[in-house]
Amino acid sequence: MTAPRVRLHLAFARLAPRAVILRQGPSRQFRMILWHTDTDAFEDGQWVKRKVYPERCALAPDGRHFLYFLLDGKWQGPGEGAYTAISRPPWFTALALFPEGNTWGGGGEFLDSRHYIASGGPDILGRDTGLTRLYRQTPTRENRTGLVTRDGRRACLPRDVRRRLIEGDDWRKPDRYRAEGGRLYRSDGAGLVLIRDFTDMEFAEIVAPYDPGPAPGPAPAARGRA
Repeated sequence: MTAPRVRLHLAFARLAPRAVILRQGPSRQFRMILWHTDTDAFEDGQWVKRKVYPERCALAPDGRHFLYFLLDGKWQGPGEGAYTAISRPPWFTALALFPEGNTWGGGGEFLDSRHYIASGGPDILGRDTGLTRLYRQTPTRENRTGLVTRDGRRACLPRDVRRRLIEGDDWRKPDRYRAEGGRLYRSDGAGLVLIRDFTDMEFAEIVAPYDPGPAPGPAPAARGRA
């Protein structure tokens, strides 16, 4: 039997020595791993047997929350089937869950470690304590970022965040790391040094330490269930 292809998708925190690794393989099995980039320590987290879209994921600047987009496909009701969610790495169990209904949209971004933008409908969980969802509108002279709260008020953001949003963002992800064939490497100037091989992993049911247990409603995949 041919071994499944393994891919690693990396998301780095802007303000902390942390990164999230999404280990993919087979194609619709993903494991979230928290990587402490200053010590090369790893926290191997939860699996899901669902399609995750790495290009629509984001890690908070402090590395404490992860926003991801997931295709479930099991429920066919209005707004069901795909979800944007926020979790605490290295777990997929959702703290906030925004139904999408399809894959045309989905995903979001962190503006700082507290504020985020997420596609999808209203949050159906409400466990993202300490975080605030913002919404985009057309920028105006009075609100140059165009960001507002749920009730339509101008978002109150730190000065450096407002400046970055208005003037542009020059932060760049570290380019000294490379993921190839399920293996993570670091460039030391003379070549690539293997940090860790992630190919030898098998799916397992893992429950997040903050999982509240069975709850009514859809999306057990976003609660970390297979």
